[in-house]
Amino acid sequence: MVTFGDILELLKPLEASFLGPFIISLVCNSIPFVSLPYLLVIIGLAFKYVTLQDRILLILSSALGATLGKVLIYFIGKGFSKLLSQRSRKNLELFNKIAKKSLALAIFVFAALPLPDDVLYLPLGLTGFSLIIYFLSVFLGKLFLKSVAVFYGSLLTSLSEELGYQVIPVFVVISIVFSYYIISIDWSKIVEVHMEGGLKASVRCLMLELGLANKKIAKNLKNLFT
Repeated sequence: MVTFGDILELLKPLEASFLGPFIISLVCNSIPFVSLPYLLVIIGLAFKYVTLQDRILLILSSALGATLGKVLIYFIGKGFSKLLSQRSRKNLELFNKIAKKSLALAIFVFAALPLPDDVLYLPLGLTGFSLIIYFLSVFLGKLFLKSVAVFYGSLLTSLSEELGYQVIPVFVVISIVFSYYIISIDWSKIVEVHMEGGLKASVRCLMLELGLANKKIAKNLKNLFT
């Protein structure tokens, strides 16, 4: 059985040409509903690529690979659209026209955060959503996500060199807390609120979700120490 580690070993010779991060991002984003920890690879590669130019190329290559992977997901959904009845297809097309602007933002948000985005992207292929808008929204989202990952890896590299590797546990804790917030927030609810009430309503909803997440953290800490 081929493991994630085996895939990394196969891609090692390609790292120097940036084909490695491109291909691994492509593969890991083209498998529906399967979440592989490829972002850890991108963060790790930030240790290797130390110049600004190399890090920009790392961001671009991995973002493009991830976007093309999601384009494949789109076409998988589009393939299933042939199984729909004519009435269902017309209803989905009408939904597309009504929610086009809000969907573009939703696509960006799901691409920019480590969320299970295939739940959104497969139906978009079914509805025949604009491929150009889809591609641009996903690419901008993945560009943001990869920039954060590379910046995080670069920051960890520089701090490790200055302060020693004892800072790594601190970053691990920060990563766990950040991941907890990402998982705890009901992103589908925020997108739904945005589609109905606009940007201000979605920001208020996000603040409420953050407040609920803070209460959960406080409750868990209290239970831990009592």
